[in-house]
Amino acid sequence: MKWRYSLQWMLPRTPCPGLPVAASEVVDAGADVPESVMSRWVAGAGYAICLDFLYDTPVKRWSDERKAATRRRNLEKRINRAAPLFADELIERELTARPDYFKGKSPCKSG
Repeated sequence: MKWRYSLQWMLPRTPCPGLPVAASEVVDAGADVPESVMSRWVAGAGYAICLDFLYDTPVKRWSDERKAATRRRNLEKRINRAAPLFADELIERELTARPDYFKGKSPCKSG
């Protein structure tokens, strides 16, 4: 396993004066902050030293069938808890309004 230390801008309502990530270095797990990152850090300047854990194994993604089953089950639980008398009608409306979502398809991301 590897770790990544980085110097990142951390003031969300203040425009970044330079790069959002000023410095970055990948090290072995358990290593201290590298001097290349630590030397650029100044207290109170708006940048913070961040640590990310880099994993060797890929992220496991759910299949469309599993996502669809989970989304339908959560919809049924949510509607039955809020309006059990009209649950069948409200569930049918949701399934009709967003058929792709309840078939396990992910929404498209633009940008």
